Amino acid sequence: MSSQLPFLIAIAILVSLIVFAIGTLFLRRSKKGKEVWREKPPSLYRLLKPIINLFVDDVTISIKESKKAELIKKLNAAGLGYSLLPEEFILIRRIGLGIGVLMFLYFYLMTGPHTPDKMMMLLMMIPLGYYYPEIWLKDIVKKRRAIVDKQFPFFLDLLVLTMRAGLNFGSATDHAVSKMTMGPIKAEFTRMLRDIRTGMSRQEALVNLSIRMDVASITNFVAAVNQADETGGELVPALIAQSKQRRTERFLLAEKKANQAPVKMLLPLVVFLFPIIFIIIFFPIIYRAQSSGTMSFFQ
Repeated sequence: MSSQLPFLIAIAILVSLIVFAIGTLFLRRSKKGKEVWREKPPSLYRLLKPIINLFVDDVTISIKESKKAELIKKLNAAGLGYSLLPEEFILIRRIGLGIGVLMFLYFYLMTGPHTPDKMMMLLMMIPLGYYYPEIWLKDIVKKRRAIVDKQFPFFLDLLVLTMRAGLNFGSATDHAVSKMTMGPIKAEFTRMLRDIRTGMSRQEALVNLSIRMDVASITNFVAAVNQADETGGELVPALIAQSKQRRTERFLLAEKKANQAPVKMLLPLVVFLFPIIFIIIFFPIIYRAQSSGTMSFFQ
């Protein structure tokens, strides 16, 4: 019976979590109704939604305004500003901490003797569960900025061509957005156009776009457009200059990555390729030395 105790405890924890999630799903609904404002949330949120709905009100009361503003900035940079609330992201981190603790207890009870190295690995599950959502969010921001850097020069070229054809900035932006593939550029500029249609000024909509995306190229683009509006200058030459600058930056970034490639390849070469080369070269030499009796001089 004592040998089955860890297994029974693990089963009890798993069953309790399942019952708790199902009970929360059916007994407590979100107070926000259908939440028509929300875009499709990430799968991590949909999985933990019953537990999040249970405690989100308590976190909303306790969260500080400075922490909330920082999280809003990060979520907007990741394109999740209309998918996740800051309170929900904090709850996901806390739930991750709880999952890390449960995993630690499970593996601690299910495994055998615990050496110091093994205990260190088990204890790492607790902070990993807490910080994993933050790591996941930073990874999304990094990938999204890489896509922006790749798509934005093409978007500027479309914008310049349509404005040269005689369209104004709003119509040219709408046309350029319609030609873009699905991605952060299309999503964010569509939101900017929607803000303008709802009564927001173009300058304010552009500034909000820059704040949401938090990308240097977008910030420079917004500053150039707003400066041209304020000074009465021509917008097309400013956009042409922006397009050339973005393509130059993209070329320099590609050149930088090409120069970094040999350095990044050094470790895999040393670890995987060089030992095989040494085996291929020295194995016949050692074999012939043993066959001829030469190795006896080194014994």
